[in-house]
Amino acid sequence: MIYVLLWWLIMQVLGWLALPTAMRLFRWLPDRGYAFSKAFGLLISSYLLWIGASTGLLRNDTGGILFALLALAGLSAWCYFRQPLGELQHYLRSKKGLIITVEILFALAFVAWAVLRAYASFKIESAGGEKFMEIAFLNAILRSEHFPPQDPWLSGFAISYYYFGYVMMALVTRFSGAPAGIAFDLYDSLLFALTLIGAFGVVYNLVKLSLHKE
Repeated sequence: MIYVLLWWLIMQVLGWLALPTAMRLFRWLPDRGYAFSKAFGLLISSYLLWIGASTGLLRNDTGGILFALLALAGLSAWCYFRQPLGELQHYLRSKKGLIITVEILFALAFVAWAVLRAYASFKIESAGGEKFMEIAFLNAILRSEHFPPQDPWLSGFAISYYYFGYVMMALVTRFSGAPAGIAFDLYDSLLFALTLIGAFGVVYNLVKLSLHKE
């Protein structure tokens, strides 16, 4: 249960760090990108870590993750000060109902899917499934100082497969300290929760834009 709480807290941090940037990027949307801010924060921080570890400027470790988060915070600080004074505070007050709804949906979806995954007896197939390969990729990324990561199946070679999704999984895994097997289930739960609030954000914005046109 502690890892569920840690992952929820990490996503809250990523979401709030990315919010000013999301508000600037999605400024034409009625919700200003709030429903997408968590996914956006995870995407940008993981991309910065990937670029840094691929070029040799960063190491794929906790220090590299912290640098990526600081870079994300710096980008959001720049976006924040480019906005009119008090705009973020006004947004938070005026969209209080939306923010609470998104946060409740995210928390419920994340916890519910984590519980479902914990009690799913066939969540990792004994044969014919890809789950063992996915956990092997996660472990390979966690053990690689730079990118591309080491191939877990062929010693001395790099993974010749698209792996950025595993970088995102590894970022939260390393930051939370969760074992790979538990992190795999939590990432599955996280994807479900992010998809739910993303879908909610799409519908919310479409309805608001439609009512505004009328």
